[in-house]
Amino acid sequence: MRLPSLENIDEQPMSKISHDINITIPLPVHSTWLESSRLQQVVQWLYPPTVRLQNVQRLYGHIHPLCLLKLSNGNQLIIKLSPPSTVPLLRRERSALETEAQALTLLRDIANPFIPQLVHYASEDNYFGTPFLLKRYVQGTSLLESGNRLSAQASKNIDQHLGSLMKVLGQQVSTAFGPLTQVSAGAGSPSWRQSFVSLFEEILRDAEDMFIHLPYSKLREQLFRLAPALDQVTLPRLVIVNFGRPSEVLLDSDLKGLSGILDLGSAIWGDILMAEIFESPSDALLHAFGSVPSDEPSQSIRLLLYSCYRSVYKITELYYHNQNDDTTEMHTRRKLTEVLRVLTETEMDWHASRLHE
Repeated sequence: MRLPSLENIDEQPMSKISHDINITIPLPVHSTWLESSRLQQVVQWLYPPTVRLQNVQRLYGHIHPLCLLKLSNGNQLIIKLSPPSTVPLLRRERSALETEAQALTLLRDIANPFIPQLVHYASEDNYFGTPFLLKRYVQGTSLLESGNRLSAQASKNIDQHLGSLMKVLGQQVSTAFGPLTQVSAGAGSPSWRQSFVSLFEEILRDAEDMFIHLPYSKLREQLFRLAPALDQVTLPRLVIVNFGRPSEVLLDSDLKGLSGILDLGSAIWGDILMAEIFESPSDALLHAFGSVPSDEPSQSIRLLLYSCYRSVYKITELYYHNQNDDTTEMHTRRKLTEVLRVLTETEMDWHASRLHE
């Protein structure tokens, strides 16, 4: 997805609240929140009276309502709202807005140019009556859209940036494992095994609720049988599970480097290797990250379990969001089948190696 520049949008003005405010979005039925007066109230609440809202552009293709706001002081912001109650959500998605706000707050002092800067987060009991998040707008073209046009050197540069950024994220640590919202509320787990099994069970229940055809028994069998490999992880690190997903990586205008990342709503305290970027990492990425995954059996099993989780999540996501993408689903199902096969074949080798430790 290309996040559009306001200057290049064919607009059809719908309403005005002053001579310098031009609202160009169709207002959704589920909420009056995106009306001009409400958005102007947010700007007036957070900025000096001299700062005005000049333009609003609705961004589609997301479960969270998103708008690009242009202010009179030159700032461009993204406002992100909770999804309407009629939108079916995965259990993990229900807290994604608060999770992203907590992750951006944790990373605020780092001032990394690739991480969006949090402007404000308001929880549900705020003056405006609905949770919302404001963050700096990151302009760029998604890796998903531009990947085929990248030179070899550009791909290497981008992987190096992603590896370095992954290292920065992993330096953030906690005292407990689990979703950021749970840990901040004192409900985290001292065990990564317990936390990951809960996450996996959660997405399996999501899939069962939607009657999605998956090998549930085999998935649970492998998960519980190989869960001891997760005990090797003892330090909770900040990990963005979707980190590296091409649709959430933005490139600069000349497609030679990283511009930023889009969404931190999948953040958890866990094993850094759970990030999607480690599904098939390049040498450039691993070098920048500073650590090359080893051939140690328990680590190999962890990576396979994480791949299983992400595959189940992606398949379930397609059904919840009504994305009729047969190609993606078939590819993901094939990957899931292959990972389960490898897990089954390597299971006894891992137990044998444990006996000699």
